[in-house]
Amino acid sequence: MSTAEERKQRRRTEILDAAQRIFVAKGYTAAGIADIATELGIGHGTFYRYFKNKHDIATAVLDRVIERLANAGLVEDPESSNTLDEYREQVRRILSRLVALTSEHPRLLTFFHEQGLVIDRERLDRFREMFAAFTARFLVNGIDKGFLRPGLDVEPTAQALVALIFEGATRALTSNDPQIGPRWMDAGMALMFDGIARRDQDSTP
Repeated sequence: MSTAEERKQRRRTEILDAAQRIFVAKGYTAAGIADIATELGIGHGTFYRYFKNKHDIATAVLDRVIERLANAGLVEDPESSNTLDEYREQVRRILSRLVALTSEHPRLLTFFHEQGLVIDRERLDRFREMFAAFTARFLVNGIDKGFLRPGLDVEPTAQALVALIFEGATRALTSNDPQIGPRWMDAGMALMFDGIARRDQDSTP
């Protein structure tokens, strides 16, 4: 990559970063191109060399957020685990990467949840469906290998797990407790593999 191309890419990244901050702070509807330009100390003309309008940059920010979440949560091979220990470790790696991502980029999930629906609901829904489909493959492997109970209703279970994952990550962002991320991860692991019912009681009424 040439020096000019590197400068152009760096400027584009700076604009995306600034836009994400502005959209989180003011909301997509209230924010304007002038806010982003002022944040960076650039003219409107510079902005329009990189993006056509406000919606263009907002969708670019959303796509970048989705890509980062996908790189954290969807990089495992759902069919690769052959033992329960391997399966558990896969789950822990996925949750660890998501917790680390939200810690390193605290505005990321705030933007995803609060502004994604306003900017492009279809994009957001497609990503959630993709995440749920990945989780469903993961559950099927667990059933096939005997790690999870047979007869599990995979599709709604996958959707419920995805909802819990993003809710847990969001709570970790809004809490002042630095341990909330690890606690949420441990609780999620325990819920998936151990459940919450006591196992030393007779289930007969």
